Amino acid sequence: MYPTLYELQSGAEKLGMHTYGLFILLAFCAAFLLTHFRALRIGLHPDKLIPIYIAAAVGGLLGGRLLYAIAVDWENLITNPLSLFQPAGFAVYGGVIGGTLAVAALAIGMGIRPWKLADIAGPAVLLGMGVGRMGCFFAGCCHGAIAPIGADRWGLLPESFHGGQIWVSKVFPWVTTEFASGNGGVSRITDVPLYPTQLWAAGMLLALAGFLSWLWERKRFDGQIAALALMLEPLYRIFVESFRADERGYAFAIEVSEATASWFPTGMTQAGETLGSHMLGLTTSQAIGLGSMAFGIAIYLVRRNAGVEAEIPVSTEPADDFDEAMLDG
Repeated sequence: MYPTLYELQSGAEKLGMHTYGLFILLAFCAAFLLTHFRALRIGLHPDKLIPIYIAAAVGGLLGGRLLYAIAVDWENLITNPLSLFQPAGFAVYGGVIGGTLAVAALAIGMGIRPWKLADIAGPAVLLGMGVGRMGCFFAGCCHGAIAPIGADRWGLLPESFHGGQIWVSKVFPWVTTEFASGNGGVSRITDVPLYPTQLWAAGMLLALAGFLSWLWERKRFDGQIAALALMLEPLYRIFVESFRADERGYAFAIEVSEATASWFPTGMTQAGETLGSHMLGLTTSQAIGLGSMAFGIAIYLVRRNAGVEAEIPVSTEPADDFDEAMLDG
C-alpha cells in the first residue's frame, strides 16, 4: 500500500526508510511505554525494566525470524544458519514467543515476581502487536485471500495514489483492500480486492489490549490478565487466519474437493504457496494459537485461588528500597 516512506540515493543504490520497520519500532515503543507506566503501580521502578526491554527486543526479533524461517524454508535455515539474521520475513507469533521466553528468564534471574510482570506485560504485548499490524498493512504482507465485492463500490483513497485502494461496498466484508503491483510492496496477490485482515487484526488487538488494561485494575488474582491474554488472543487470530491466504501453509491439512472447500472461508482452503489447491486445515498460526489458548486455560485454573499480593506504588525518585515490594528476598 505504502511500503517506503522515503528513499536516499547512495551511489548506485537507494536506501529506503520502510513503513514496516517504522511500525515495528513504534510497536516496541508502545509496549514498553505501557509497561513503564504500569510498573510504578506495582512497586517496580521502571529503571529496573531497561534490561527487560532489551531482552524483549532481542528475543522478539530472533524469535520472529526463527519461526518465519522454519515455516517458510527450514531446509535453508539448516544449511545456512546465518540466514536467520537476514532482514527478510518476520512471524509475529515467533516474536511474541521469543520475547516472552527471554523476558521470563531474565525476570526470574533478577528476582522479579513473574506474575506481577506478566499481568502488566499482557496488554502491552497486545498493544504492540496491534500497532505492528499496521506495518503489515502498509507493506502489503499478511493480507487476506481474494474477497467478493459488489458492483456498487467506492474507493476511500484518491485516484492519484498508486499504491492501491481501500474499497467500500455492500457485500461482506464491506471493506476490502487492494494492493497495486509494482509499488515495492510484498503482496503476493495484487490488483484485486482482498479481505482486510491486517486492519481486522489491528482493530481487534487494540480493542483487546484496551479491555485487558481496564480489567487489570479489577483482577482477582496475579496471573489472571496474562492468562486471559493467552486465551483471548488466539480467538481473534483463528478468525482472521480463516480469511487469510497465508503463504506459510498449514500445520495440519487434508485435501478436499472443490465443492467441500466452497463451504469454508478461503483462508482455510487457500493457504500455502499454491493458491486454489483446496487443502483444508489449520494454518501454523492457528495451531500455535490453540496451544496458547490451552496454556492460558491451564494458568487460569492453577492460579485462580492465588489472590492478589500487595502492590506498593513507588516514586520515580531514586531510592535504595524502591523495588523491595517486587523483589523476592
